[in-house]
Amino acid sequence: MCPNATNERSTTTRVGFDDAIEGYRRALDSFVKGDPRPVLEYYSQRDDVTLANPLGPPRLGYADVAAAAAEGAAMLRDGSIMGIEEVSRYSTPDLGYVVQIERTQARLPGSEDMARIALRVTMILRREGAAWKVAHRHADPITTPRLISTVVES
Repeated sequence: MCPNATNERSTTTRVGFDDAIEGYRRALDSFVKGDPRPVLEYYSQRDDVTLANPLGPPRLGYADVAAAAAEGAAMLRDGSIMGIEEVSRYSTPDLGYVVQIERTQARLPGSEDMARIALRVTMILRREGAAWKVAHRHADPITTPRLISTVVES
């Protein structure tokens, strides 16, 4: 785990931020089983919340984010978390981020085989009252080096 910026915030702030990250990670277990509700509890319900998942364009606003999360979770069943590799974590009293690789497995529609899924994830959290909420999450399948030609639009 990467060090936190402890000199910029109180212990209570650090614990709340760290707890939100760990809680979100635990909620992912339900997500890969097809239930988005535990993960959605960690999202901000403000109008500017965003989700950029690997299944489509960025979504804006809680209703759109919740719909995208439900659509994504509906494609997964019987899943489990295989591991989370944290790259970086940082927070101030009101804003923080974590960068991580999430490795999961789940059954996809039309298949009884377990599919392994690896996502590069950046989450930005902010303090909303006494709670830390996800203000933005970006996830994509890029977890190894690639050639520039892989991002050229045709």
